[in-house]
Amino acid sequence: MNKIKKHIKQFVRFIQSLFGFFKFQIFESKKINNAEVVFILPYFQTGGAERVHLNIVKSVKDKKSCILFTHNSATDNFKEDFSQYSEIIEINKILSKNNNFINSLLKKHIAKTINNNQALISVFSSNTNFFYELLPLVKEHIITVDLIHAISGENPILVNHYIASSHDITNRVVINNKAYSDILLNYKKYKVDNECYNKVIIIENAIGIDNNEKLNNRDGIKIGFVGRWSKEKRPEMFLKISAEITKVDTSIKFVMAGIGMKSNIKMINESGVSFLGEITDDITLNQFYKSLTFVLITSFREGFPMIIPEAMAQGVIPISTNVGGISEHIMSFENGILIDDDDDEIVNQFVDVIIKLINDKELVSKLSLNAFNYSRKHFDIEAFNKKYRKALLKELYS
Repeated sequence: MNKIKKHIKQFVRFIQSLFGFFKFQIFESKKINNAEVVFILPYFQTGGAERVHLNIVKSVKDKKSCILFTHNSATDNFKEDFSQYSEIIEINKILSKNNNFINSLLKKHIAKTINNNQALISVFSSNTNFFYELLPLVKEHIITVDLIHAISGENPILVNHYIASSHDITNRVVINNKAYSDILLNYKKYKVDNECYNKVIIIENAIGIDNNEKLNNRDGIKIGFVGRWSKEKRPEMFLKISAEITKVDTSIKFVMAGIGMKSNIKMINESGVSFLGEITDDITLNQFYKSLTFVLITSFREGFPMIIPEAMAQGVIPISTNVGGISEHIMSFENGILIDDDDDEIVNQFVDVIIKLINDKELVSKLSLNAFNYSRKHFDIEAFNKKYRKALLKELYS
């Protein structure tokens, strides 16, 4: 009986996917046919990578574009933002892990539509296998660009795609020197041709900053964690730090914001930490950062988290594990604090640094001002836009 039910479910899913494919052919593929730039992205949920992807879409907002989303998003918080600048298609509703026939039909149809579009300039992607499966089917005259946020500890399937696509891709964007070194090490490991090395370019993440804005004064000490509840982010470490600091000074407030935390709300509340939920709009996010003194990044793996430039732009001092490319922008006791990623002592390191800072107001003021000023010199959205327009449209800039 169970086998019969399983087969019935599989058949129903097949019919649903087949119907979705025909619907795509009739109603959705024209969006690709009208586009000058096609984006293939995984999610429109709340997240740092999604903010970067949205900024890239905005960089070519004067061009007709279409975004194919390949994965089910945990939330739809950025869906409206993406829709404001581009047509969107949720092909995740058609793709199926158990239906290679439908997946193959969809892939071939998308490739054919892309290749027949005379106005199409480029195809861009990040963090999705579908792009690399599609890439061999895309004609050579079309510019193809991918973005790698981080490669250390990456999904091995994606790493294999990076190597296999190194010849076919027009340009490969990485976000910092660490990611650049990591991809070249993998090229060397797998004996990729030297000509492919020149295709790798660095475009650092950026944010829109109001240069007329003044540094905001804080009342009291508030320490924040912004992100998703995931293994690599180690949010439970933030709760441990909160517990230890509260033993020393009960006036210090701790607050968390992000996704995937509701299932852990009991643990958060028992730690005396306030939970704000997801923050989706820029105005509310900036107001939140303005209320913080420090933001903690406790991750054991990162590329370069967007919360660092976002927080620094409001004068928040980042206190972070020294992982990924974070040390390329954070100089310890100059514009933030770096913590050695030592599992045995990491909580104590965070606690000791925070206690040192709350007892040295002059140092806090110095770090806050330096972070504020640094953000304005190094996270310029205009430079970001020009570099992506060069990669996607082959525009020249001075």
